[in-house]
Amino acid sequence: MNAPATRPTSRQTEVRIWRAPDLGAELLRGQFHDFSYDVHTHETACFALITEGAIRIRMRGAEFVARQGDLYAIDADEPHAGWPVDDLGWRQRTVYVDTEHLRSRLRDGGAPRRGLLKGPIIGDPVLTSLFYGVHRCSEAGDEGLQRDEQYLSFAARLFERHVSGAAPRDVSGREPRAVALAKDFLDQHVDRNVHLDDIASAAGLPPYRLFRAFGRHVGMTPHAYQRQARIRRALALIRAGRALSDVAAAVGFADQAHLTRWFRRSFAVTPGMYRKALLA
Repeated sequence: MNAPATRPTSRQTEVRIWRAPDLGAELLRGQFHDFSYDVHTHETACFALITEGAIRIRMRGAEFVARQGDLYAIDADEPHAGWPVDDLGWRQRTVYVDTEHLRSRLRDGGAPRRGLLKGPIIGDPVLTSLFYGVHRCSEAGDEGLQRDEQYLSFAARLFERHVSGAAPRDVSGREPRAVALAKDFLDQHVDRNVHLDDIASAAGLPPYRLFRAFGRHVGMTPHAYQRQARIRRALALIRAGRALSDVAAAVGFADQAHLTRWFRRSFAVTPGMYRKALLA
């Protein structure tokens, strides 16, 4: 598919998303105008190449701008938000993939242990070229062998140069375990209207201390995490073929419109578009 050489005059946000079982990934290509990503996380790592324009991203308590030609990487469960730098918007190609799955493709034993993605912007033209090749091969439906070779080359260079050693474990005090219990409670009660007292009771910390600890360790409030937990459960139910109205009720949204609004603010596509991509 050939992209137009000049920026379109339309200011409409247009997104295409598809699954690539051979890559173990989901891919997205979109142009974004007058659109902002709300603070959200992904259950997998996110790699995005800006092919036109620029986006401002907030994560880890700081902001950065990704411009045309930049490849940026965001780890799974890393809270982030994004919005256009100007009214021209931006275009990007994105791959959502579990880094452990990606590492498993490297069978020679040379891949490092589980670690953290360096970045957020990766200054590696070779890696960027490999990423673009993988994305275009998948979209165009090129031969499987060509896709495999591009993907393995991308994975090998990524782990060789852009994944750090495992993060040190935080063992100070009761907070890490309490936060883990709080997250588990929210994951298990996505369909309920819970209160901070409920979460604090399950976690074993006073509500205010839990609230502050949760923000420090997770990078978002319990309420924002609950919304992400609901979206993740919705993804699983949509993949399982459930009706969208049933999905909304099952994950605690007031109605299908409520689900659609928050789903789109996290993924730039509606639940209906996502389900259509799964069936394609």
